[in-house]
Amino acid sequence: MRLRRDRRQPSLGAEGLNLTPMIDVVFNLIIFFMVITDLTQRDLEYLVLPTATHAETTKEDTDTLIVNVVDLDAESWRARVGTGEVSADLPPVFLRGRQMRSIQDLRARLRRFANPERYPDPSARPVVPGVFPSRKTLLIRCDRHQDFGWVQAIMQACTVMPGETIQQAIARSPLLVKVHIAAAEN
Repeated sequence: MRLRRDRRQPSLGAEGLNLTPMIDVVFNLIIFFMVITDLTQRDLEYLVLPTATHAETTKEDTDTLIVNVVDLDAESWRARVGTGEVSADLPPVFLRGRQMRSIQDLRARLRRFANPERYPDPSARPVVPGVFPSRKTLLIRCDRHQDFGWVQAIMQACTVMPGETIQQAIARSPLLVKVHIAAAEN
């Protein structure tokens, strides 16, 4: 005895096709991409960059640490200073969205994020035999209305500070030798 197969389409019933799970998945994907897009901008503070006549563009990668030097007198920052979110008594230097208490604080945090013992760059010239600088790159973004002395202090903090021996610098410094300074296109 052979059974006949029913070649008709299955009936969807009175309610039709249930689209609720598909709509849930689409909304979850939208939320996911909105959150991820926001996280990629977290290191970029609003500031007005100086213009450059001759500049080289670089691609950003995960090995780039971004330090922002902002103008706390700018209108966009005055409100944050007024609410206490940002302090006018501290340096106008931010790393990963956080205002630094001092250049030494910045140096310690850079050391933690760019630790040359954890991220050595063997292709670079060693600082001393057997000790290589960090392979991480530092991008300094400075507002055009801010004093360039902050950029100089940050660059100094990446290597040997005045009064330090080379052994102290190796122990405390992030040993960042790849430093870029951001500028707006002309």
